[in-house]
Amino acid sequence: MMESNHYNRITAEPASSEFASISRYMFMLMTRNFATSQWIFSKDDNGVRLRSMPGCVIASPSVPADRETDQDYVYFWVRDGALTVNECVYQDLPSNEMLNDYVHFSKLVQQNAAKAGKRAHACFKIDGTLRDWGEQGDGPALRMLSILEIWDQLSNDVKSVAQSVLSEDQRYIIECHKHKTDNAWEEIYGYCFFASAAQRFALEQLNDLATKVGIPRNENVMAICDHLSARLDDYWDEELGHYRSILDGEPIEDGAPLRGHMLNCDLIFACTYAGMPCFDERMLRTIAKLREVFENIYPINEIDAKSDMGPSIGRYPGDCYDGIMDDDKNGVTHDDNNIGHPWPLCTASLARFYYQCMLELDARPSPSIVITEGMQPFFNQIGFTHTGEISKSSPRYKAVLGTLLTAGDKLMRAIVHHSDFLELSEQNSRYTGICSSVRSLTWSYSSFMAASRTREMVANAI
Repeated sequence: MMESNHYNRITAEPASSEFASISRYMFMLMTRNFATSQWIFSKDDNGVRLRSMPGCVIASPSVPADRETDQDYVYFWVRDGALTVNECVYQDLPSNEMLNDYVHFSKLVQQNAAKAGKRAHACFKIDGTLRDWGEQGDGPALRMLSILEIWDQLSNDVKSVAQSVLSEDQRYIIECHKHKTDNAWEEIYGYCFFASAAQRFALEQLNDLATKVGIPRNENVMAICDHLSARLDDYWDEELGHYRSILDGEPIEDGAPLRGHMLNCDLIFACTYAGMPCFDERMLRTIAKLREVFENIYPINEIDAKSDMGPSIGRYPGDCYDGIMDDDKNGVTHDDNNIGHPWPLCTASLARFYYQCMLELDARPSPSIVITEGMQPFFNQIGFTHTGEISKSSPRYKAVLGTLLTAGDKLMRAIVHHSDFLELSEQNSRYTGICSSVRSLTWSYSSFMAASRTREMVANAI
């Protein structure tokens, strides 16, 4: 755990209007994790000195020698790289070199994965070779989405490489969308809600932009999207009252307990990253149950609530990963209650969910909205208690939007408040909020930036 004396002296209390400015600063912090031709990462790999290739995005600079963790995150995850690059296009980049490098590196790892017969391989060394790791079906889909997002800013000579990556990833999804995969946290193997949503969304987006990117439409795509839509319905459990994250799941590690297959933050990711609608009764019921769990199990949330912040959100109920696998490291031991810590990237994703709800409501052509009884627990959590039909011209509708905005802002303030001078770690202590586990996590920054960007869209549209 990173014990920081500054917590005894000062705190950050940003106004909501400052989230965009904070995001720009976080972008600068995040880009330290981008390898270029001049900014090169180097590390020992079993006695061999590896040097990074341009376009590699490391998950974090943390290595086992760090005091606060025994984890090595100096690797490239396909998912993390894609979600990070998505946010770069909204920044004032000095050139398109960073994006071009990402495409070239994506092609390298894609080819290396194919040669190994592991087309959805999730994690690579900084030189683009495979790390001994599993496969994640969301990775190729998210990579497709990222390349489509950055397409307009790519150099013309790089677009041919991008086409090749898109075509191969599309081919993978078409051929393998019915397969089981490792989940987002690489702890469970099964049919993953998030992976299915990401695959469907990637196929739909490429189909819509096929002419623009010069890739012929595949005649099988729409049938596959229909299949994935039907599968996503299968994850709904009426008895539980929420979507399940995994169907037919089993632990990846032998003997490990099956955790996170029911409620899981990756259900939020399906909305924020993979095109699932937010303002949907089943999804709102799911989010309400997720928030309720975490609101009650992290002591820091009770403290933050007194300052009108939070609640901070974790990965899933029963999570016990704290960034330290060796119980003897520095005398640190795991807690026995298996409740884990909040993750800033999860908290930011929930904030973004609230903002996206506002955009969805505003985009609906109907002159009114309906808040059903099933949606009531979601809205009760954030302070709106009315149900029934609400006219968009009424003050009550403005109150709905204001409530969602405030709910998101409270989460964002908690993230900033518990940052280490705006540096974001993987986790925060569930007791004190102090940064813990691996430091300067790339995904934490990109998640905050995505939420802030969505909030700016809300401010401009509504």
